Formats: sequence, structure tokens, C-alpha cells
Amino acid sequence: MEIKKWIVRPLKALFFADKKAFFWLKAKLGWTEYQMAALVWVKGLVIGLLLGWWLL
Repeated sequence: MEIKKWIVRPLKALFFADKKAFFWLKAKLGWTEYQMAALVWVKGLVIGLLLGWWLL
């Protein structure tokens, strides 16, 4: 049970923090859904490239 808390809690905090940050950005900058989708895509691409470089 403790292992589940160690895995789930950080992931849950990360995803909810991102959700709040993206909604804040959308409201602050007045971006459309397509611009936010592009931002999420670029973020995923950058994280994927960094993880790929780190794991090689």
C-alpha cells in the first residue's frame, strides 16, 4: 500500500499542477484550444527528447 502512495501521489501532483498551469496560461494569454494543444505537444516533444537523450 505504501508503494502505491509513493508512485501515485507524485504523478497525481504533477498532472494536476500541469492542468492548473495550462488553464492559467490559457486564461492569462487568451489562447485558443489549438494553441494550447500545440503547447502541450511541444512540451511532450521536449520531455521525450530529454528522456531519450538521458536514457541513451
